[in-house]
Amino acid sequence: MQIFTRITNVFLLLLLCLSSGCASDQPPSGGPLDTTPLQVTFSDPAPSAVNVSTKGIHLTFNHDVSLRQLLNTVIITPSIGEYDIAVHGKKAEIKGFKPLEHGRTYVLTIDKNLRDNSGRTFRAPFAMTFSTGDVIDSGIISGKVINSDCSPATNALILAFAEHQETSGAGTLLQREPDYFIQADPSGAFSFNHLAKGRYRLIAVNDRNRDLRYNAGSEESGLCSTAIIPTGSSDLLFRLSKIRRNTSKLPVKPVSKLPDLAATGTISGTCFASGQYVIVEASSSTASFNTTASRDKNGLFHYSFQELQPGSYTISAFIPSGSKKPDSERQWNPGSIVPFQPAEPFGFYPEKVTVRSRWTTEHIDIRISMLK
Repeated sequence: MQIFTRITNVFLLLLLCLSSGCASDQPPSGGPLDTTPLQVTFSDPAPSAVNVSTKGIHLTFNHDVSLRQLLNTVIITPSIGEYDIAVHGKKAEIKGFKPLEHGRTYVLTIDKNLRDNSGRTFRAPFAMTFSTGDVIDSGIISGKVINSDCSPATNALILAFAEHQETSGAGTLLQREPDYFIQADPSGAFSFNHLAKGRYRLIAVNDRNRDLRYNAGSEESGLCSTAIIPTGSSDLLFRLSKIRRNTSKLPVKPVSKLPDLAATGTISGTCFASGQYVIVEASSSTASFNTTASRDKNGLFHYSFQELQPGSYTISAFIPSGSKKPDSERQWNPGSIVPFQPAEPFGFYPEKVTVRSRWTTEHIDIRISMLK
C-alpha cells in the first residue's frame, strides 16, 4: 500500500510539472526575437511597371501585418476612388471598385508609421510607382517644410492640387481631394517625383493625428511664396504658421530695468534677395526683435542686431509685399488658403546663432529664393 501511494505521488508530480511548465535544461522555444525592420518583399504590379491593366495591387511583407494598420497607412495618388483591402498574414491585396484610368501614373505609398503585429516599422515610407500607359510620369516638385520657429516639420504632409481651367477657383481647394500628396522626411524635405507635367497649388500641413489630411482649426498649415507652381520647381520653402485662436491679448509686462549694455552682444549679416526691402527677425525663447536691412548699390542687404542679451537665436528674413518702405516691426504674412494667397518670400539661417556678451557674431547670411 505504501509503495502504491509513493508511485501515485510521483505520477501526480510529473503531471503537475508537465501542466505548469517545469524548468528544464532546454532553451525556450521560438528562438531570438526577429528585429528586422518591416519591408515589402514583393509587389504586383512590379515597381516602375508600365501598361498595367489590373484592379488589384498585391503586396507581400516580411512580417505579418494587420488590416487595421494597413487601412490607416496606405496612400494612392492620384486617387483611384473607393477600394477594399484584404490581409492574410504577410500578404495583402488592394482592389479598386473601378478600373484604373488609362494613361496615368500611380504612386502607392505606405506610411512610415505602419507597424507589423510585433510593432516593427519601416525605416522610411515605402513607395511604388507604376503606369497604366506607356511611360512613367516624371514631373518633379521639391522643397522643405519648417515649423513657425524654423525647426524641421517632421510631421509635414504636402498636398498638391492640379491647376486646371475648370478648377481654377482659388477658394475651392478645401472642398477638393488633392491630386497628389506626400509625407516629408524627418528633416522636413520632400520631393514629388512622378507628377503629371503641369502646374499645381501646394499646401503643407502639420499632420498631427497622422490621418493623411488637413484638419483646419487643429493643424498648422503653410504656403510658399508662389501661388501656382510648375513641375520642375525645386528648393521651395514652406513655413507652417501658428493656429490662430480667438484669445484676448495678454497684458504687457513692464520692463523692470534696462539691460546692461556691457553684457550684450551683436549679430550681423547679409541677405541675398530680389525685393526692394527685407525685414530680418532675431528670435529667442523669451524675445523677438525686427530690423529693416539696408540695401547697398550692388543690391545686397545688410543688417545688424545690437545690444542682444546672450543666448540662442533663430535668424530669419522676409520680403514684405508692397512698394512703400515697411515699418521694421511689421510681421511676416503667411498667406491664406481661402482665399488663396501665397506667403511673403521667406528665408532663414539653418542653425541657431549664439550671442555672447561683448562679442559680434558676423556673416549670418540668409538667401531668400523666389520662383521666376
